[in-house]
Amino acid sequence: MADFRKCLLVFAVLVLLSGLASAQVTAALQCTFNAAVTPTVRVEGLTELLGDIVLNCNGGTPTPAGLPVPQANITVFLSNANITSRLTGDPFTEVLMIIDEPHTIANTANSLLPCDPGGLTLGICSIAGTGTGIGTYSPGLCTTTAGVTTCANSARPNVFQARLTGVNQVTFFGVPIDPPGTSGTRIIRITNLRGNANMAGASTGSLVPQTITAFISVNPPNLLPLNNPQQTVAFVRPGLTSFAVKSAVSFVQCISQNKDIAGDPSKPLTDGPQFLARFDEGFPSAWKEKNIQTHLSNAGMLSGTLTPAYPADAAQDTPGANYFSESGFEVNGVAPVGTYPLGYGPFALPPNPAFPATRGLSAAGTADAGTRLFLNFSSVPNGTSIFVPTRLYLTIPAASGLVSGFAVLTSTNIAGGGGYSPVSGGAAWPSGANIPPGTTTAPVSITAGIGMAVYEILYTDPFNNERLDVPIAVAYVANAGNNLPQPGLESQVGGGYAPVSSVGTSSASAPIPRFAPNQNPQNDFIINKCSCNLLFPFVTNQQGFDTGIAIANTSLDPFGTTPQAGIVTLQYYSLGTPPPNQVTDLVAAGDEVLFTISGGGNHMIKGTPGFQGYLIATAQFQYCHAYAYISAQGASPQLSAGASYLGIVLDVPGLNRTGQAGEVQAH
Repeated sequence: MADFRKCLLVFAVLVLLSGLASAQVTAALQCTFNAAVTPTVRVEGLTELLGDIVLNCNGGTPTPAGLPVPQANITVFLSNANITSRLTGDPFTEVLMIIDEPHTIANTANSLLPCDPGGLTLGICSIAGTGTGIGTYSPGLCTTTAGVTTCANSARPNVFQARLTGVNQVTFFGVPIDPPGTSGTRIIRITNLRGNANMAGASTGSLVPQTITAFISVNPPNLLPLNNPQQTVAFVRPGLTSFAVKSAVSFVQCISQNKDIAGDPSKPLTDGPQFLARFDEGFPSAWKEKNIQTHLSNAGMLSGTLTPAYPADAAQDTPGANYFSESGFEVNGVAPVGTYPLGYGPFALPPNPAFPATRGLSAAGTADAGTRLFLNFSSVPNGTSIFVPTRLYLTIPAASGLVSGFAVLTSTNIAGGGGYSPVSGGAAWPSGANIPPGTTTAPVSITAGIGMAVYEILYTDPFNNERLDVPIAVAYVANAGNNLPQPGLESQVGGGYAPVSSVGTSSASAPIPRFAPNQNPQNDFIINKCSCNLLFPFVTNQQGFDTGIAIANTSLDPFGTTPQAGIVTLQYYSLGTPPPNQVTDLVAAGDEVLFTISGGGNHMIKGTPGFQGYLIATAQFQYCHAYAYISAQGASPQLSAGASYLGIVLDVPGLNRTGQAGEVQAH
């Protein structure tokens, strides 16, 4: 009997252990949904790269060996923004699902293998179970020979492509979902998800940034149960802290600016730039190169030892790695050249074999350009030209202007898009703190008063806020006689991200990146009509005295001055109530305005009897000169004792036609 009790106890323990083991094997599959890294994106952006979505799945019962793994449709929604990932073959997109982190340092034994590389099954694949959950998505290593890619086990793809199923959603159809059981954790990563951050907007009046939120829906839901189907995939902030014009200027029509280059764009800037436009980065990594190879190939530019390079894209094919570029997850088989900087990565090298062109897989993740910043000039006066430098350094304001990157002037289409095409320029740009060696001077094409200059960033520091200062030169040849350059028109310049676009949804043809119109026009320069200002410090028509004045338009001369005509405005000043201003009719070159305080004179000047004080005359022509005499009422200077003086020219020196020092000096 005792032996029987012992056997019964042992049997009970075995049953209990067996039940515990069975419970462990059959524990329900559970997945945790999170954004691997939640990036900050630019509110100006229409195609901002959002954070990868990562599902960590544990438990469940693996599919028995040899049986088809159950398949599910998995849809990703954005709650407050359109999805703007590239359409690579409508309705297929560049959005990819990667299972079990292949081609990473943690999983170097497996290459990236897309489902249906031959395009036979509309991107839907069936995978057989292994019985343990181990190796379900393990194609082994893939190699490419003579353009043909082969994998150790081509029946086990681990990359699946999404289709666009709504303006704010993509769906992965027929994805095999095999629970890992007790073998470990199944990692499902969704990458190349882009969103219209401008649609989400930036937070106003709050220290908490606006967010973009993603949701996941699974059908049937039991194949991929999620404990939190909602996750933040981006924080939205302005990509520019500010755009500002520094030291806006006023010019006078009759003084030339950079006159040599105004007539010949190959000539140097004799007067240099007169003001600058400043871009301040909104947050570190808001400015990006096109691809990691752009960064690697241009590292030497900071020391001025290289010509700016625009290389072909290298692979950006390690899931979860930090590339800090406008391009996303890109599998093209091209090995990077250079040493990755600290803070980038981690990377798995060498590159994965290139994806095929099937359904546009080879184009997935590829951007059309790096970050571009544009200057949009408007209301540019007739008769003026604008010049900018072809290269510029980026600097870090917090590090006393330390050089951290550079940008290159590029030709673009009207929206600031198109391929990279650096502008060659003419003569050397004047040296300056943010001017790289080899920088030349380039004209901005102006049509109907409007022109654009676009800089693409070819090297940047993703860990610091940077600044781009663009010095700007205005050029014209003074021709006041023909009223050129056009006076009185306030020119403006706006700045922002390029290319600008109204396409806020997924597209096969619209550029990536692209941005909502975001310029903030500011005054930059104005041409004031040339004037000549004269002071008469004492004039009187009191106590039997009168004052006569002669103002000559001396722009008609043998020194080659362009003859000019203009009005003269007389402004009266005294302790009492002075007479109102008077305005003459047109005074031709070589003519004179002659009048007395008591009786007036020619050119419509009326008398102001009894006035005593001082008078300022403003002539709308250059080279005015004047003479005043005070004598007895009604007498001429020759017949009456009195006093006379030359009108005092108030203008600064600069209108010297004879080469002598005295013409425009006060007397």
